[in-house]
Amino acid sequence: MESMRDTRRIMEKEIKKGSTPLRFEKISIDETCYQEIISREKILEVLRYIHRVGEYKTYANKMVINNVYTYMRMNTPDFTRARSIFDREKIYHQMLRQEKKLQPNYDGDCYIETAKCIFSLPEVQWEKCRMQYKDEDTFGFVLSNKYILGLYKYCREARRDLALDQVKQENDKTGRLMGLKDV
Repeated sequence: MESMRDTRRIMEKEIKKGSTPLRFEKISIDETCYQEIISREKILEVLRYIHRVGEYKTYANKMVINNVYTYMRMNTPDFTRARSIFDREKIYHQMLRQEKKLQPNYDGDCYIETAKCIFSLPEVQWEKCRMQYKDEDTFGFVLSNKYILGLYKYCREARRDLALDQVKQENDKTGRLMGLKDV
C-alpha cells in the first residue's frame, strides 16, 4: 500500500494530465449514518442495491462507474471501480462468498455505515467545470481512475483517524461503531 505522500504525488500528476483538482475537506459521520441489518435477506437486498444488480439493474447509469467498491483478495481489501455490470456482479458474488465465510450473527452485530466525504473545488476552476444538464446549471468533473482512488484513500484515512480520535463510552452502541471497536 502506498503512502499518502505517494498518493498526493500521483494525484498531482493526474491534475497535470487534465483531472479536475477536487480536494478532500472532511468526513461527516453521526448517529444517523448507521443502519442495522437484522437478517440475511436484508443484507442481500442492500448488497444488490449498492452494486446495482438483480432487480436494481435499472438504476445503474453512467455515474455508477465512479463508485468505488471494496472486496477481499486473500486477507487484503482491494479497492476498485466497476466499469460494467459484469464487474459489479463479480464484486457482488465475492461479497456473498465473504458473507458465507464470516457467517455474521444478525442480532445487533451487523450494520451499514454511510459516511459523507466532502470535497472542494478551487474557485478558479468553477467556470471550467460549469455546465448545463437538463436546463439546469451544474458542475461536471473529469476524473481519472487513479484520481478517484486517491480521493477514496483520503476518505479511508479520515475514517481511520476519526475512529482513533473517538472518545465515547464503549458500551454506547453508536460510540462503539464510530470508534470501530469490536468491528
